Amino acid sequence: MSKIGLIIKREYISRVSKKSFLLMTILGPILLVGFMVGAFMLGKQDEKELKILLHDDTYIVSKDFKNSKKSTLYHLTVFDTTGSKNLDEAKDFFKSSEDYDLLLYLPETIVETNGGSGNIYYKEAPNTKTRMYLERIVNESIEKLKLKDLNVSRDTYTRLKNKVDLKTIDVVTDNESNVKGRAFVGMAFGISIFMFIFMYGTQVMKGVIEEKSSRIVEVIVSSVKPFELMMGKIVGIMFVGLTQFAVWIILSSILGSLGMSLIGSEMYSASSQADLMGGISAEGISKMTEIQASIIDIIMTVNWPLMIGLFFFYFIGGYLLYGSLMAAIGAAVDNETDSQQFMVPITAPLMFAYVIVLLSLDNPNSPAILWCSQIPFTSPVVMLVRAAMGAEGLWWQIIISMVLLIITFIGTTWLAGKIYRTGILMHGKKITWKELAKWIKYKG
Repeated sequence: MSKIGLIIKREYISRVSKKSFLLMTILGPILLVGFMVGAFMLGKQDEKELKILLHDDTYIVSKDFKNSKKSTLYHLTVFDTTGSKNLDEAKDFFKSSEDYDLLLYLPETIVETNGGSGNIYYKEAPNTKTRMYLERIVNESIEKLKLKDLNVSRDTYTRLKNKVDLKTIDVVTDNESNVKGRAFVGMAFGISIFMFIFMYGTQVMKGVIEEKSSRIVEVIVSSVKPFELMMGKIVGIMFVGLTQFAVWIILSSILGSLGMSLIGSEMYSASSQADLMGGISAEGISKMTEIQASIIDIIMTVNWPLMIGLFFFYFIGGYLLYGSLMAAIGAAVDNETDSQQFMVPITAPLMFAYVIVLLSLDNPNSPAILWCSQIPFTSPVVMLVRAAMGAEGLWWQIIISMVLLIITFIGTTWLAGKIYRTGILMHGKKITWKELAKWIKYKG
C-alpha cells in the first residue's frame, strides 16, 4: 500500500473508532427526526374547550352565532345583545371571571367598512387555529348580512366568485413544472453541502494544527513527504464524512418514515374531525389538498438520480477544494486563534453561495445564479439549485462547472502543498499574507 493510502487508513480508522464519532453518527438522525416530530406534536391544537365571551356591537354576528352549529372546541357566550353595556364593562367582566378564556369584541364599524377589524382580548394568547376560526365565522356572518341587504343569494354569490390558477408548463416537455418548489429541493441539497464542506474542512485544519502543536508531525514527515501527509489527511477525513453521511441518510430515512407516518395519522385524524372542530374551512381543506398535490408533483418531477450524483460529486469536489486550503491554513499557524485572519477570506465564497441560494427562491433564473453555478468556489452549493430546477442548457453548464471545479482543485492543492511543506515545520512565527506568498514562490 502507498504511503498516502496508509495515511488515509490511519486517519479513517482513528476517527471512526472514536466514541464521539459513533455517538454523533447515531444520535444525529435521532435528534433531527425527534425534534421535527416533537415540534409538530407540541404545536398541535390543544384539545380542550375554549370558552369565548362575545361582545357584539353589530347585534348581527352574535345572532348568526346562535343559529350556527356549535363547535366541540369552542363555546361562545354572548355578553350583551341590547347595547346597554360598553366595551369597558365587558373587559371588566372578562378580567374578573374565571369562566372565559377569550373576549371577542366586534365594533359596529366592522360591518360598515371593508377590511374592518375586531379585537380578541386574552388572558393566555390564543393559537393561530383559534384566531383563524373566529375570523372565519365573523367574515361569514358579515357576508350573509351584506348578501341579504343586496338581495343576492349565497348560491349566486358563490357562482360569481372566481379563482384562477396559472400553471407553469415546460414548452419542450409539455409537462407542468413547479420551478420554485424544485428550487427548495436544490436549496436543501446545497445547504447540506455547505454544512458538510465547512464541518469536515474545519476538521482537516484542526487536525493539522493539533499534530503541528504536539510536534508529532516532525516524526511523520521523516518517513513521508509533506504533500503525501496533507493529501492522506484530506482524503481520509473525506471518507469519514462520506461514511457518517451515508449512515445519517439510512437512519434518517427509516426514522423519518416512522415520524411521517405518525404525523400523517395525526393530520388525517385532525382533518376528518374538521367539521366538528370548526377550525378548518372547506377552503382550508382544499388548500391542504393543493399543497399535498404540489409536494407529490415536486417529488415526481425532480431528477433524483442526477441530484444524488451531483450531490456526491460536488461534495467531494468542494470538500477537496476547501479542505486543501484549510489544511494549508492549519500548517501555517500554531493555534486556532491565529487561523481566524485566514479563514474569513476562504469561507466568504461559501457564505456568499449560501446567500445566493436563498435569493434564488425569488428569482431562480437570475444571472447571479448562472455565474455562481460555474465559479468553482460557489458552484458546489449553487449548482444543486439549478439542477433541481432543470434549467435550459443545463447539461453543458454542469460539464463546464465540473471541469472548472476539478481544474481549480488541482491548482489550490498545488498552492496548498507549497504552503503546507514550508509551514508544517515552522513554529513561533506570526504568519502574514505576504509570508504565505513567499512560501508559494519557493522552488523545490
